Amino acid sequence: MKWKASVDKADAKAALKPSVNIGGRLFFDSALFSQNQASFAQVGDAENATKLRWAWIELKGSMLENVDYRFWVDVSNNVNILDAYLDFHDLPYFQNFRIGHFFEPFSMQQLTPNKYLTFMERSSPFNLGRDLGLMLHSDNANANWTYGAGLFMNEDSARPPFYQNDEDSLAVTGRFTCLPWYDEASDGRGLIHLGLGGSYRHLADQTLRFRNRPDAALAPYIVDTGNFAADNYSLIGLEAAYAYGSFIMQTEYHRAAADTLSFGNEYFDHYYIQASYVLTGENRAYNRRSGSFSNRIVPYENFFRVRTEDGRICRGRGAWEIAYRYAHDDLNSDNILGGRDYRHLFSLNWYLSPYTRAMFEYNYTNTDDTTASNGLLHVFQMRMQFEF
Repeated sequence: MKWKASVDKADAKAALKPSVNIGGRLFFDSALFSQNQASFAQVGDAENATKLRWAWIELKGSMLENVDYRFWVDVSNNVNILDAYLDFHDLPYFQNFRIGHFFEPFSMQQLTPNKYLTFMERSSPFNLGRDLGLMLHSDNANANWTYGAGLFMNEDSARPPFYQNDEDSLAVTGRFTCLPWYDEASDGRGLIHLGLGGSYRHLADQTLRFRNRPDAALAPYIVDTGNFAADNYSLIGLEAAYAYGSFIMQTEYHRAAADTLSFGNEYFDHYYIQASYVLTGENRAYNRRSGSFSNRIVPYENFFRVRTEDGRICRGRGAWEIAYRYAHDDLNSDNILGGRDYRHLFSLNWYLSPYTRAMFEYNYTNTDDTTASNGLLHVFQMRMQFEF
C-alpha cells in the first residue's frame, strides 16, 4: 500500500509539470538583382546577397489543465525573442485569453506562419507584427468564424520585448472572420473566407513611418514615407479567399489613416491579390482555429531518388506548386510622398516532404517616387526551408 501511495503521489506530481515540445525552423535565402538607372537613383545599388533568413528554436507545451505556453527565439542574428506567452483556454463565453508577446490579430497573411506562406515574404507595409499585450480570442476547430481582440504596447520594437515611456502608447486591435461556405464533405477542400480587421494606435513618441520592400527580405526599401510627426493612426483591413481543391485565391486591402501634427489626416493604401495551384493534386488545408491557410502541404509521395537492388532507379516527385501575386503600395498622400510601386511575383514551390521546401521566385517591380519614375527592379530569389 505504501508503494502504491508513493507511485500515485509521483504520478500526481508529474502531472503538474509542464509538458515540453521542442522544434525549430531554418530558412536559407539567396537573391540576385537587376535594375535600371531610375531604380538605382531611387534605392541605390541592390547588391546580390545570401543570408540565413531565420533560425528559430521553438518550445511549447501545456501547464496545468487549461494553460498552454509558447516560447520561440530567433538566433540567426543575435538572440531575438519572438513568441513568449501564456494562453488560457476553455474559458466561458470568450473561449481563450492570451497574455505575453505575440502577433496582433490583424491580416490573414500576417497570421499565416512564415513556414506556410505561399511566397517567401508577406506583402503589406502595414503588418503589425508581434507586440506585448493581452487578447481574447476564439479557438474552435469546428467553427465557421473566428475573432480576436486585444490591447497592445504600440512601440515595442526592442528585443527582448521592453517598453518604457511616460506617455501612453497603447493600441487596440481586432479581427473577425467567417466562412459563408465550407465543404464539410471534403474537409474544406472547397470554401469561401471573408474577414475584417482594424487597429487604433496612439504614438507616444509622435513619430510614424511606413515603408516596404519588393516582397524580398534581401532587397532595399523601394517606397518610404520617412519619419513624420503624428499623434495616432488607424488601420482597416479587408480580406477574402476562395479555395477549391488544389486552387487557392486570396486578396487583402489595407488602409492607414494617420493623424499628423502638421497636415491633419493623411491616407495610405496597400492591396494584393494572389493565386496558387498545386500541380500534383495536393491542397493546403484551411485552419478554422486561426481563420487562415495555416497548414502544411503534405505530398502524396516524398521526394527521393535511389538505386534498387536490381539496378533500377526508383524515385518520388514530392509536391509542386505554382503561384502568382500582384501587389500595389500607395504611400503618397496629399503632403507626404513615400512613393508608389506595382509588383508582379511568380513562384515555383517544391515540397520535398511535409517539412522541407525549396522556393524559387521572380519579382518584377515598377516604382515611382520623388527621385525618379519607372524604377524597374528585377529580383531572382530562392529559399531552402527545413523545419523539425
